[in-house]
Amino acid sequence: MTRDETKRRMGRIGILANVALLALKASAAALSGSIAVLSDALNAFLDVLAYTAVHFSMRIHEKCPDENHPFGHRRAEPLAGLFFAVIASVLGASILRDAVLGFFADPQPAREAPAAVLLIAVALAAKAVMAAWYYSAWGATRSPALRASFVDSRNDALSSSLALTGLLAGGRFDEAAALLIGAWIIYSGAKVGLENVGFLMGEAPNAEILEEIRRSAMSVPGVTGLNDLRAHYVGDRIHVELHIEVAKETTLEQAHDIGVEVRRRLEAVEQVDKAFIHIDPV
Repeated sequence: MTRDETKRRMGRIGILANVALLALKASAAALSGSIAVLSDALNAFLDVLAYTAVHFSMRIHEKCPDENHPFGHRRAEPLAGLFFAVIASVLGASILRDAVLGFFADPQPAREAPAAVLLIAVALAAKAVMAAWYYSAWGATRSPALRASFVDSRNDALSSSLALTGLLAGGRFDEAAALLIGAWIIYSGAKVGLENVGFLMGEAPNAEILEEIRRSAMSVPGVTGLNDLRAHYVGDRIHVELHIEVAKETTLEQAHDIGVEVRRRLEAVEQVDKAFIHIDPV
């Protein structure tokens, strides 16, 4: 199965799984009356929206370059990550508001709801499995959308743990759990959002990738030096501009072949999509 096929398959499964988890958590909230469990159910609703956006962004992401998008559509996935961050901030703020208001109301005793406890426990286990699955897929594809899905699934497992604690303890513990869930949703959403803003704004790759680009270029016979290396993200992939130095006695044909080989090796570097080579005779 190719990288793109893996991403599409995981996107579809993610939507279906989160719809099922939303149903579980909404049922648990109705049975228990817990504000923490209700907050977790609202978080599951966010997941359905986010995973749907991720799925469609991955389909756009894979489209070939066209007249209006000569370098492809690779900004689609970071846009989906940014959408997730905005929705997470709004939902997290709503949960925080309800939790704070709950502290000013009379504390409610823990409600006997064994079915709700079972439903939340099942949802917690499912999210833990999904987090491990998405982490493995992100390691293989380096997809920003799959990384966002991993972070979200990991956070959901923590959210469900807090909801379960609040449900079992009752009283002020319920509001405290909801408060922590809301704060965690906002934090994780902001972190994913800032990372994807970097992709959209053309952020430079880290020093390790730049050094790998330099090594790959210098490994080509005939290259005597490098200058003016510039690299930036276009979506989740990197575009590189590089001046290579060759001996001035090199023929035009030889210099052309050297430039082609440098481009080929740079585009073989993980995450590099395009390399643009300028040749300087020295």
